[in-house]
Amino acid sequence: MTLLQAARVLVRPRYRFNWIRGRTTTEGFVWYLRGTNFPSTHEDWLRSLVQPFDGELFVDVGAHIGTWAVRATRTFRSVVAFEPNVETNRILRTTVKMNGLNNISVYRAALSNISGERIVSTRNWMSRKRAEFRVPVRTLDSFKLKPSLLKIDTEGDEFPVLQGAIETLKGRPRVLVETHGPESLIKTRDNLEAHGYSIREFKRRNRFNQMQSWLFCN
Repeated sequence: MTLLQAARVLVRPRYRFNWIRGRTTTEGFVWYLRGTNFPSTHEDWLRSLVQPFDGELFVDVGAHIGTWAVRATRTFRSVVAFEPNVETNRILRTTVKMNGLNNISVYRAALSNISGERIVSTRNWMSRKRAEFRVPVRTLDSFKLKPSLLKIDTEGDEFPVLQGAIETLKGRPRVLVETHGPESLIKTRDNLEAHGYSIREFKRRNRFNQMQSWLFCN
């Protein structure tokens, strides 16, 4: 069974979007049980960050099913989303099509500090089955984008993503990045400080009650 076959359409009047929520993803299952993915405080914080940059380009690296990218289409002139996973990328594209969004571009690519190809292993957490697929690997710089806000959530690969974004960072976009573990936090913070950013750290507990650190850099 694919994620789309297991998915249900969720109407979110608060955001005026129709969403595809795949119950075979952890994010989708949380939606299925709770009717929302984020605590209200996190939603408020997200809106407070997004609103000041109305009319500019939002780049989402690690977009998953579009929790951030789809909402950003309401407040940014254009959105570019990167999601390497075959199934979650398909769900994101379906959500975009279902809502008739024409200001978002979705790429199935993993971003890093090199270009090439990578074999990615993923697991359906409900069936515990693993699947492997090939995915193109690119640097963010190769896309020659000029974002006003860059969000990175790549499950531990945030530092290589930044290494491949040297030219992009010269344009001084605001950067919002989730770090995974102490080593990732230190490397990511040091990299962004070397580019002249001032950093605010925001900590929250995720759906598994694990502490996560988000860095907002400007």
